[in-house]
Amino acid sequence: MTISKSNFIVISTVMITILLLFQFSNISANYVSKSMYNQNAEEHVSISSTQILDREVLELPENYNTAIIGSPRNQEANIAEEWCIYTKRTYQRFMNLREFIANPSSYCTMIILNSISVCTKKDVDILYHQSKLGINIILTSLPNTTFIRSSEKFKRLIGIRGVYQATYRISGMTLYDGFLLGGKTTYKKLEKSVPYFRLRSGTKTYITGYIKRQKELNIKNEDLPPLLWRNQTEDSFVFVVNCDFFQDHTGLGMLSAMLSEAMPYNIYPIVNAQNVVCQNFPYLSNENSEKTAEHYYYTSKALCENVLWPDMVSILNATEEKFSGMIAPKLEYSNKEHNVSTDSISFYFDQNEKISGDLGLSGDQMENLARYEDKIKYDTEAMAKLAPHYKFTVFSPGNMPEFIYKHYLGEKGQDSILSSIRTLITKKGLDTNPIISFYDNKILQMTTTIDGFSHKDVEDLYLKSIETALGYSSIYLDFTRAIYPTKRGDDWTRLSNNLSRYLSTYWRTFRKGFDQVTVSESDKKARRFLALDYYSQREKDSIQLNIVNIKENASFLLCLNDEKVVSVKGAEYIEMERGKYVINTSSDKVLIEVAADAVK
Repeated sequence: MTISKSNFIVISTVMITILLLFQFSNISANYVSKSMYNQNAEEHVSISSTQILDREVLELPENYNTAIIGSPRNQEANIAEEWCIYTKRTYQRFMNLREFIANPSSYCTMIILNSISVCTKKDVDILYHQSKLGINIILTSLPNTTFIRSSEKFKRLIGIRGVYQATYRISGMTLYDGFLLGGKTTYKKLEKSVPYFRLRSGTKTYITGYIKRQKELNIKNEDLPPLLWRNQTEDSFVFVVNCDFFQDHTGLGMLSAMLSEAMPYNIYPIVNAQNVVCQNFPYLSNENSEKTAEHYYYTSKALCENVLWPDMVSILNATEEKFSGMIAPKLEYSNKEHNVSTDSISFYFDQNEKISGDLGLSGDQMENLARYEDKIKYDTEAMAKLAPHYKFTVFSPGNMPEFIYKHYLGEKGQDSILSSIRTLITKKGLDTNPIISFYDNKILQMTTTIDGFSHKDVEDLYLKSIETALGYSSIYLDFTRAIYPTKRGDDWTRLSNNLSRYLSTYWRTFRKGFDQVTVSESDKKARRFLALDYYSQREKDSIQLNIVNIKENASFLLCLNDEKVVSVKGAEYIEMERGKYVINTSSDKVLIEVAADAVK
C-alpha cells in the first residue's frame, strides 16, 4: 500500500501535533503542581517580635489603666498580665496593695488581685477607698472564710450576706447566658469543693454550683452556691471569683467577660482563627504493621492512606475545617527495616495540594529520650533526599523536650530540617506559657487549646473562655493513638466518631463568626493581632474605632449590653449571639451605629 505525498504530510503533521500536545501536557502538569513546594516558605515574614505591643510597651510605671497585684510567681497575676497584653491595656504590677497606693495613676480604672493580696484590715480599707473612687475591682480568688467572717466591711464590698458553709462539694456548675460566648451551659461532671456563700440583694451571678439533689435539699435557684458574681457599689463594680478558674487560661475569657459587664460597651481585638492540628499525620513509614493488621486488618501504611486520610478529609469537609498535618516521617528510629516511603510522600503531598491544606513537621517519636536527636538527623537527611524542594515552616514538637529542638530552630541550625521554621505549635498543658507569643524574634509560638478526641466539661469551659478572649481555637489530634492503639478508646472508629460529633456540636457557635484556617494562616492572623493597637470612643449612639498599625486586616469582638448594631462603616460584622459581634476590617477607622435592643 502506497501513501500519497499529501497524505504523508497530513499524517506526519497530526503525529507531531499529538506528540507536542503530550509534551505540553506533561510540562503543564509539572508546572501547575506545586505540591512539593511550600508556598508559605516563599512568603516574607512581615511581622517580627520587634513590631508588636508586648510587655515592654504596655507596662507603664505611672500612666497605667490596670493595676495587677501579685508577685511574678503568682499564676493568677500572670494570667491577668497576659490578658492585658492581648487587649492592649496599659498596666503595672505591684507586690501588694500598699505598694499600689504608693504609686497611683490618674488613669487607673481597674484593679485585679487575688486572695493572697487581701489579708489585713488595711487591705480592705484600701479596696473600699478605691471603689469609692470609681475603680472597678476584680478578685480572682477569695481569702479564707475565717477572714471573710471577721470583716463586715469586706463582706459589704464583695456582696456577701454570710458564709453558709466553709467547704461545700458541688457536682458541677451552671454558666449563665450572656457571659462567655457559647451560651448557657450546665456542667454535671465538674466536681469542686468551694465555700458556700449567701449573697446580698443587688448582686448579679454569672456562674453557680450545680447540686444533684437540689430539689430534695429544697435549695432555690437563687440560693445555689455562687462561683462568680458582680456586686455593684455606689461608684463601681466588684467582681468576685469563688473557684479555681484563674489557675489556667480559663481566666482570660472571664476577664474579658467581666469588663464587658462593667462597661456600656466593650470592644477588643481577637485573632479570629480556628485550626485543626493533626499530630503525627501524615505518617510516611510502615512501622507497627503487625499490631495494626491485628487490630484493623491493614498495615499501618495502608491504614493511614486508605482509612485515616479519607475519613479525615470527609470529617473536615463536613464542617468546613481546614487540614493542617504535622508529618511523622517515622516513629521508631531504631527500626532500620522500615524507612520513609517515597510512594507515601507523593500520595500525601498531592492529596494535600488538592484540599489546600498545610503540612508541617511533628517532633514525636515512640522510643527513649536519646532517639530525638536521631529523629532530627534522620528527618533532615530523608526529606532532603525525597522532598528536596519542600521547606518546613511549621513545627509541632509534641513530646520532644525544648532543650533538644531549640538548638535547631531558625538560624541556629542552618543544616537542619528545622532551620526554616517560623511557627511553633505546642501542646496545651503548660499553663505558664502564653497562648500566643513570640518564641524568638521571628518564630511565633501558639498553644493548642483542646484535644479533639476528648471533650470533658472542664475542657468545654476552657474552650468557651479562650474563644471569648481571643476568638481562637486549636484542636489537637494525636494520630499515634490510632497507629499504636493500646486501649479500647484508641480504636479509630471511636476516635473519628468522637471528633465528628464534637466538631458538629461544640464548635457550631464559633464557626458562625470565626474563620476556619490552617496553622500557617493562623500564624499570619496572630502576628497581625499582636502588632496592632487601637482606641475607641463613643458619642451618643456612635462608636468610633481607630486602629493603629493595622497590617492588611484586623478582627474585633464588640460586646453590647441591651443594645444592638444598626450599621457599620469601614468594616463587615457578624452577630455571634445577642449583643456579641465580630467586626472584620481592613481600614484603620470604623464607625459603628448602635440602638437599644428590645428584650427578645
